[in-house]
Amino acid sequence: MRLFVSRKALYLLLPLLAGICLPSVAQTNADAVFVPISKYIYEGDAEKLSAWFYDTIELSVENEDAVMSRRQANRMMVSFFDRYRPESFQIYHSASKSHVKCVVGKLTAGGEHFNVSIFASNRGEGYKIQKLYIQKE
Repeated sequence: MRLFVSRKALYLLLPLLAGICLPSVAQTNADAVFVPISKYIYEGDAEKLSAWFYDTIELSVENEDAVMSRRQANRMMVSFFDRYRPESFQIYHSASKSHVKCVVGKLTAGGEHFNVSIFASNRGEGYKIQKLYIQKE
């Protein structure tokens, strides 16, 4: 999966990511941890995606925001993928700071376009998703 970052997009994203992640140098590929995660989003596979969630995750899907268990988040993602079957998913920016990595991407699903932000952290057992935001454009 190639990562395309325009200078304009980078400048627009910096305020969003300020304080959360420091921008990384533009990369040709997203961080390795996001390769399977991106695949599961593209495939609409909530089961495999939720395996990457911490036991508790902050999830925001179409303005429904909550901190919830992995099981609850899985159900919310199953419902989302049932309503919006993914057609494409592309990461266009990645950043990292210390033990936190984040990506911003665009999901086309069910004829709609969504902005996706994923924050993964490493608490000693490898990177897992701590925050996932999916908002309709």
